[in-house]
Amino acid sequence: RSDQINAVDVTQAPAANRDGFGKTPFGNACLAAVQLIDTGVRCVEVTLNGWDTHANNHAFVAEQNAILDPALAGLIRELRARDRLKDTLVVCAGEFGRTPKINAADGRDHWPYCYTSLVAGAGTKRGFVYGKSDKTASAPIDNPVHPIELVAAMYHSLGIDPQTIVHNHLKQPRELVKAHPVTSIFG
Repeated sequence: RSDQINAVDVTQAPAANRDGFGKTPFGNACLAAVQLIDTGVRCVEVTLNGWDTHANNHAFVAEQNAILDPALAGLIRELRARDRLKDTLVVCAGEFGRTPKINAADGRDHWPYCYTSLVAGAGTKRGFVYGKSDKTASAPIDNPVHPIELVAAMYHSLGIDPQTIVHNHLKQPRELVKAHPVTSIFG
């Protein structure tokens, strides 16, 4: 559809609006995501690579946060201003966490045992924190959530039963997700 193709062009948006997302490719992609949602696109993925901080962690994270923070804030702010946030689930997550301790190269290595995701919109509770880690963020100690449970919550938000049976390429029945959604995050 031409409206969806045009939605990717963020140069037509007012400069003040574009600037609110940060003057970065990721910020532009977040603005394009808002514009795509305006056309009726139901799922949009925007990625920000570069979180693999095995060395020089503090500088890398500061650089990435300078890109992520205005773009994510702009995405949520603009979805709310357009009255789209109530129907749009925003998920900000990495593929896993980072070691609680800095390594010899001033970096943090892979740590799949504990990490954080942000969810907003689509009826999620505003300002709500679900789960808790120990004091070093080494392990969850309250309400741990497996990543597949977050995926189930995403399906739930789309109005799709996560246990819906689909057939794979061998025509074998499979559940979309073998997990229950974390419905406590919804209001």
